[in-house]
Amino acid sequence: MKTNSPKIFAGVWLDSQHALILAQNPENREEGYTIRNKVSSTEYHGGKGEHTSNNADHANNLKYFKSIASLLLSYDEILILGPGKSQEQLINFLYEDAHFQNKKISIDNTKH
Repeated sequence: MKTNSPKIFAGVWLDSQHALILAQNPENREEGYTIRNKVSSTEYHGGKGEHTSNNADHANNLKYFKSIASLLLSYDEILILGPGKSQEQLINFLYEDAHFQNKKISIDNTKH
């Protein structure tokens, strides 16, 4: 007999430099949502030249999104919020990861 455990929800607010992961305490769901984790992007500028700079930006984003994704593995449904294009980039990154194939992920634009 299969038991239906309650789904675990998380929200992620992010911009290009910082991310906040908001979720309920799994041990006490009546506490409400709180900031569970904070992630900051690291800056590696590489050498001189446009190509090197673009590679450094890509490497920074990849490391930043991997850090966020590792903190979201235990959640069933994820809402991604934030200004600009960062939330779209993160959702595309998560869709490429097999760990997130069976999770419901949605985005919404917000500044605060």
